[in-house]
Order: sequence, then C-alpha cells, then structure tokens
Amino acid sequence: MKYFSILAFVLLFLFHGKAQRVQLCDSVPQLNSSILTVLKPYMGKKILRGECWDVLSLALNETYAKWNGYDVFGKPYDYQKACIAPGDIIAFKGVKFSGTQNGMKYFETMDKHFAVVKEVKANGELVLWHQNTGKFGRKLGESSIFLSDLKKGKMQFFRPEY
Repeated sequence: MKYFSILAFVLLFLFHGKAQRVQLCDSVPQLNSSILTVLKPYMGKKILRGECWDVLSLALNETYAKWNGYDVFGKPYDYQKACIAPGDIIAFKGVKFSGTQNGMKYFETMDKHFAVVKEVKANGELVLWHQNTGKFGRKLGESSIFLSDLKKGKMQFFRPEY
C-alpha cells in the first residue's frame, strides 16, 4: 500500500494539468505586435463600453486588420495543430477551466467571451488581455489560463491578418 501511495503521488505530480505543452511560434507576426502595442496603454482602463468584444474592435480597427465586424477576427486555426502567437485572438464559448495556479485552486467560466493572447508559455499557460471579467470588471486586465485545465466548451483561435 505504501508503494502504491508513492506511485500515485508521483503520477499525479507528473501528469498534473500544467504538463500540456503548446506549440510556440518562432516569431510574432508584425500585425500581432501592432495589436499588443495598441492595447498596452489601456491596461487598467475601460476600452469603449467595457465589453470584451470592444478590446478586439479597438485593436483590429486601429491596426487596419481584416475582420467581419462581428465574430471572425482573422484566419481561424486549430491551436492543437498550429503555433500560438502573442496577439492572436481567442473566442470562448461555454468554456469552463479549473485547476491550480501558484498553489491556489481556480475556476473560470466564459459563456461567450473574447481575449487577446499577450504571452504564450511552453507549459501551456496563456497570458490573456481582456475586459468584462469578474476579476477586472469593465477594465482591461491580464490573467492566465492553462490549456490543459479546459474542462468543457470550445475555443476558436484566430490569427489577425491584413
């Protein structure tokens, strides 16, 4: 029984949710960099009406990116097969994340939400810039999710383009 407990602990440690790796892009597309540059001065401030969608509207319009003005924010891609770059956009639908960050359990739900990827880490952590959240209210803020902590729902990733 003692060895089983040790083995269970080792397996739990090795396969905890943070183990998922993501494919990092070798470089950040120029348009993506421009999107992040546009948004940076707004950190902690309300963009337009304070809706999550307003972050994308401002960034894409200011950089003259091509989008349909509603729900297509560039070229869609499968994040499990392609690299993720800072400045990419995520549309969340019926999403639930739960796991542990910095030793604390977290729980995040997003029925319909949009965010910009600020940073991509090799351990599967995505640092997001978004607003209209429970944590920041209607101001632009930064938080992280781990892709492996996704419990349900769908995420659509977009690569902005001219």
